[in-house]
Order: sequence, then structure tokens, then C-alpha cells
Amino acid sequence: MSGRKMSLNTEALYNSAQPVEITAEELHEKVSQPHVTVVDVRTAEEYARSHVPNSRNEPFQEVNYQALVETLQTQITTEPHAAIVFVSAQSPDVDDLAAREFITAFNKAFNRPPPAASVRVLLGGFSHYKATYPN
Repeated sequence: MSGRKMSLNTEALYNSAQPVEITAEELHEKVSQPHVTVVDVRTAEEYARSHVPNSRNEPFQEVNYQALVETLQTQITTEPHAAIVFVSAQSPDVDDLAAREFITAFNKAFNRPPPAASVRVLLGGFSHYKATYPN
């Protein structure tokens, strides 16, 4: 890339596998399953107001991707239907970038990408999910 040093964010955009989209309806059906982890990358304040049930808050500016990979790697490498779903206010947004950074961190830790379709982003983001499932 013309000799410029890239940040992890830019590197993630160019060098990682693609996260797969999941619809609000699909996520709503799967959110209570033990092999699905929802990572909400909105701010703690936004998360406190409302969030996808059973999700965990990892504000985008504070995410330690290596620690997240270490926490979730067993789930996504041993469970055939495992999914790590990244959620932000709207999509595409930082959810897509967070998913790509997770994939990059996984690849660096294990010298391979995570299993196909195991890393996802919520299509339309949390605003669409909340409009579809207000309670």
C-alpha cells in the first residue's frame, strides 16, 4: 500500500476475511442459544439504555480484541453453529470494523481465520433491531 504504515483499523479493512450479515429476525431467534455471543460495540451509555438480550457490552474504543479472541475461541472452534455477532447503532458502522478486527486478531493468534460464517454483523444495526423488536 505505497509504503505507508497502516493502523490496525486500516489493516483490518484490507487483510481480513469478511464478516457475514445476520438479520434482526435471525438474531432474535438465535440470541438465547448458548453458542451465540452478541458483542455490542456501542458506548456503555447507549448499551445501558437498551440492548439485545443476553449481549455483552464491549465499547468499540475499549475493545481488547486479543482478550476477546481468547475468551471466545473455544466456542467458535468447537461448536459447529457458533456465531459471534457484532452490533452497533447502525450498520454498516463500527460493528463491521469491530468484526474485521476480531477476525484479524483471531488470524494473528491462530495463523488462520475463524471458521466460515462464525463472525457476523447485525444488518441494520441496533436501531433496526429495536424498531423490529421494541421490547
